[in-house]
Amino acid sequence: MEYNLKIDDRTVDIEHEDKNENPIRFKTGDEKFDVTCFPVSDHQIHMTINGKGINAYISRDRDGKTVMINGISHRIEDADEQKRRLSRKKGGSNGLPEEITPPMPSVVVRIMVNKGDYVEKGKGVIVVSAMKMESTLSAPFDGRITKINVAEGDKVSPGQVLVDIEATQ
Repeated sequence: MEYNLKIDDRTVDIEHEDKNENPIRFKTGDEKFDVTCFPVSDHQIHMTINGKGINAYISRDRDGKTVMINGISHRIEDADEQKRRLSRKKGGSNGLPEEITPPMPSVVVRIMVNKGDYVEKGKGVIVVSAMKMESTLSAPFDGRITKINVAEGDKVSPGQVLVDIEATQ
């Protein structure tokens, strides 16, 4: 699986072997990384990268994450999602996400809604897990669930629409 990350001011192409096991294998350019991750708390993970242990502190916001390693902060965003978000804004959207899609390769842990349910903006809809950390994906606007495109246990990727919601006025 390939995707692009914007790390600080540069875009990095990442190749990820699509396996749900430790270590996770990444490749960027000619460099290869074996990464094992263990959650320490809601905002801290311990990673072993090619045999070297590193603690990372993570702060999330709507557009990405800030990761602090060895006292240095790095801003990380999904470059492809950033392009999609900008194109939605140019298209007259209110700038809010229009789809429920995972921020990184994940596994669906729990589906919290059923087809036909009414959801309010911000209500949890689906829970995904990546690198042993769970994230709840929320409804981006008020609406009715028209289709659930995944099942619990499915492997999902960034950009993949997990649940379709029809907006209500």
